[in-house]
Parts: sequence; structure tokens; C-alpha cells
Amino acid sequence: MKKTILHLMIALVFISLSLWACSSGTEDESEKGAIKEMTDQVAKDIVHHIRTPINKARAVKEREEDRQNDWEDTAEESSRIN
Repeated sequence: MKKTILHLMIALVFISLSLWACSSGTEDESEKGAIKEMTDQVAKDIVHHIRTPINKARAVKEREEDRQNDWEDTAEESSRIN
């Protein structure tokens, strides 16, 4: 009986020391900072990949509207001349 209690106490001490050694507080903060930086960078990349085609489409739309307006102005001028 005494041997069993002694083995349980040794196991308990070993487990508690193992858990205490693994839970260092300073490493967690630096890991969270690195994870946060990586997450922010990935988010910026995704936003860039989404916005690039949208911005290109807007530019094409504006150019097409300018061409349409120029064409309409030209048509109006030629109808005034005739």
C-alpha cells in the first residue's frame, strides 16, 4: 500500500513538473505575435488579389464610358453639320 501511494505521488510530481515546464508564458506571446503577423499578411494578400480584378474592371468600364461619350458627341456634331 505504501509503495502504491509512493508511486502515485512520484507520478503526480512528474506530471505536474512536465506541465509546468511546457507552459512558459513568454513563448506564447511571441508565437501569438508571429501568428498575428502571418494572418495579417495573408489577409492583405487576399484583399489585394480580390481588389486587383475589381479595380481593372472599373478602369475598363470608365474607358468604355469615355469612348461611348466621345462617340455620342461625335454623332451629335455630325448631325448638326448635316
